[in-house]
Amino acid sequence: MHVSNVNFSGQFQNYRACTENLLPVNYDQIRRSRIPFASASASLSDADRALLDNVVTFVLADPSVERVFVDGHSDRLGSRIDNRALSEERANVVADYLKARGVSEDLITVRAHGDQYPVSRRPADNRRTNIRLQREGERPELQQANGYGGDSAEDGPG
Repeated sequence: MHVSNVNFSGQFQNYRACTENLLPVNYDQIRRSRIPFASASASLSDADRALLDNVVTFVLADPSVERVFVDGHSDRLGSRIDNRALSEERANVVADYLKARGVSEDLITVRAHGDQYPVSRRPADNRRTNIRLQREGERPELQQANGYGGDSAEDGPG
């Protein structure tokens, strides 16, 4: 099979115009996202902002997204009170970024878990904020937090 160059330029321009309108990510790629944090930090990196910008772009383009859960977590280093406050600060930094970029506050549910739901024995893995999108008709009680079939209280209703 051969591709002819006759009239190719016009069709190629149409193709390029079409692909420019595609979203940078699809639902499966973005429905569960993780923002890692350094110890005792609630600062977003450029890479974190790029990921959050993709979340924003998707949420604003897909009207079936009815909820954005933002769950802050910490490691077990330090006091539980400090860890709870830090996890809340992390979740709020992420939620504020989403709101500042146009995601409706009504869609966002912020929760702070402190060191209550570790995902690893490595402290660095537990210093995170998870973002989970929920579409209309999805049943949250059937979704797992880690994507591998494990249960987690953070994915329960509300």
